[in-house]
Amino acid sequence: MTAPIVLDSDPGIDDAVALQYLLGTGLWDLKAYTTVGGNVPASQTFRNGRALARAFGIDGDVPVHRGAGRPLTRLPYSAAGEFHGAEGLGAERLPDASVPEQTETSAQAMLRLSRQYEGELTVCATGPLTNVALALTEDPDFARRVKHLVFMGGAAEVPGNITPVAEFNAWADPDAVDLVVSSGIRYTMVGLDATHGWRFTKDHLAVLEDAGEGMALTARLMRYYLEAYTEAAGSPLHDPLAVGVCADESFVTAADGTVVVECASELTRGKTVFIPYDSDYPRAYYAESPLVAARTAHRGRVALGTGPRDFTADFVTTLLKRPGVA
Repeated sequence: MTAPIVLDSDPGIDDAVALQYLLGTGLWDLKAYTTVGGNVPASQTFRNGRALARAFGIDGDVPVHRGAGRPLTRLPYSAAGEFHGAEGLGAERLPDASVPEQTETSAQAMLRLSRQYEGELTVCATGPLTNVALALTEDPDFARRVKHLVFMGGAAEVPGNITPVAEFNAWADPDAVDLVVSSGIRYTMVGLDATHGWRFTKDHLAVLEDAGEGMALTARLMRYYLEAYTEAAGSPLHDPLAVGVCADESFVTAADGTVVVECASELTRGKTVFIPYDSDYPRAYYAESPLVAARTAHRGRVALGTGPRDFTADFVTTLLKRPGVA
């Protein structure tokens, strides 16, 4: 039996292979591929989403929805073209899907599916959380109906990657992240603490390149992504790891606690403050601040490092099970 899931994404190279990985697991019934502005503007992520649906042979079965084009309360941000290419998919120019465009927005699709699959639907978000926040703003009961939200974003105990203290997705729309983690939704945050621990290397690239035509697109995407990073350890598997955690938390080491996001200061915008919770030794953090202390009533899971199961090995093996068709 496969479980219903929505993949909310801002493709993006690692978003693209996160989609391929999700399809390759065979564990999920992908009900919608929703897009949001992030790595590149929303109009381009929507086009990329449609093109990827065609490239992986799902455009006739999985609807692709256009999402928010700007953060909740802020001006649009600069895109991340230095890692993903000017149009988000490295040097690729993929053909559009052949099906008509959806008129339903990403947030509307999430709300509809949360009602249709109440208590069953997983949402995996690998871009800024604007779409999820918009769904919650329109209908706060969305938080209750969703079985689990896993999102890639944040940095609990490590430095950021867009500023010294903030990860890109959280920095891009901090108000959205703070709204989501305070909504009561059951969530797991998969941030830089864990994603920097699972790396894709030249050896892994060679496996894809040797696998034949079905992996040609994936190999070209990952070669571009690998070359964008200067670290000898390879490129982090940010977005695919979030997909992996949807099914198996043993890819990471996680802890219970509360996340509060800095939204007011431009110096620390997007910083995800993790307030740990230990049921055996409870402690009243921020007792002198009633507003912050009240937030600790809403707890989630936060990935703080890698887990015992090798995610990179599983990622590469799973990609080989789902070749591209274009």
